[in-house]
Amino acid sequence: MKLTFASQHVAFEVEPVDHAAMKAHPELYPFLQCPRLVDGEYDIVQSNAILRYLARKYKLYGKDEHEAIAVDMIMEGVESLRVKYLNLIYQDKLEPEAKAVYWKTHGDPETAEGRNGGAHLRHLSRLLARNTAGAGKAFVGSSLSMADLCAFDVLDLHSRIFGEELKAAYPDLATFHAHVAALPGVKEYLAGPQRVAAVNGNSLG
Repeated sequence: MKLTFASQHVAFEVEPVDHAAMKAHPELYPFLQCPRLVDGEYDIVQSNAILRYLARKYKLYGKDEHEAIAVDMIMEGVESLRVKYLNLIYQDKLEPEAKAVYWKTHGDPETAEGRNGGAHLRHLSRLLARNTAGAGKAFVGSSLSMADLCAFDVLDLHSRIFGEELKAAYPDLATFHAHVAALPGVKEYLAGPQRVAAVNGNSLG
């Protein structure tokens, strides 16, 4: 969410949320969890609902219905990978053995056709290459879309714990990650105080 605002040079405020207070107000937090976005008359919860709203608002949904569908598909694919990543962080506590199994299942290019629940970095690599209009810099079309921001985010998470493996196995994804990281607005956000240093609640990853 913050990455989207940064890419569009839009100022935003992050308000700390008291866990107990959140649980006590289901009228504000229908699923009793964050994030929640308040944007004028719109009050939105659920991460992907927020991202799709922002994609529509800031024209990050492609130029036509074909591209919008492609954006949605890539967002869902990224979400599948994110779920596996979160299991590694919160359930497996990033234990060395679990980390090795994770890379073998969801990162190793040789296992892309295996049983991985559709969650594999190789799939992202193929999709990036398939979009010739993006020249390795965009997953959909030739300009920045929400698909790119979501892909960047999940690649950024993986680069923190699989940095060398990612660069060696997927130089195309590493180049894409570097491209988005250098975009005006994004570059400043990544280097600034609004970016959370500890991306996970248990300080792993």
